[in-house]
Amino acid sequence: MHTALVLDIDGVVCPASGSSPFGALVEVGVVLRPVRVAPALCAALAGLGALPGVTPLWLTSWLPQARRAMRGPFPGRDWEQAEVLPAGDAWPKLPALLAWLARNPHVTRVAWADDDLGGTAPPDRARHCAGELSRLGVDALLIAPAAAHGLGPDHLTCLRRWLPRDGTPEPRRRARGVTGRPGTG
Repeated sequence: MHTALVLDIDGVVCPASGSSPFGALVEVGVVLRPVRVAPALCAALAGLGALPGVTPLWLTSWLPQARRAMRGPFPGRDWEQAEVLPAGDAWPKLPALLAWLARNPHVTRVAWADDDLGGTAPPDRARHCAGELSRLGVDALLIAPAAAHGLGPDHLTCLRRWLPRDGTPEPRRRARGVTGRPGTG
């Protein structure tokens, strides 16, 4: 079994409010506006992406060139990025992830953090995504942080517990989701 750590950027790594539960933010580049991240969060994500049995993947509307142009401590400038294509009125990220999974059949687990899985998203979006992944036999953990603050310490604790530490994931369980403000699960 292999696990993908799937991350969005805006509202997940880069908090929309300019405030993070991980403390002070630093500017790492500019994409329409200054991009500010919490170094502690970035270091933790880089560490999770380097775990044995984990493939980190960006699932974002950012162009790969913009992501690669970021300075440290921005994590994973060289991580693979799933291609997000316009999908008419539909949300394009799920089809992009499903296409990436079809090309990577060794991936049987997905930990996906995206503020668009919660918040102002349609209420059934996370349930629909979990259902589609489950239908494919992919065990999923979905995390929908509040865009204002991005991932929080409780989200990272959840990811650390769920991701494989030694190349062996925790026992298989049903797809589940985690939402909330910083400090909540």
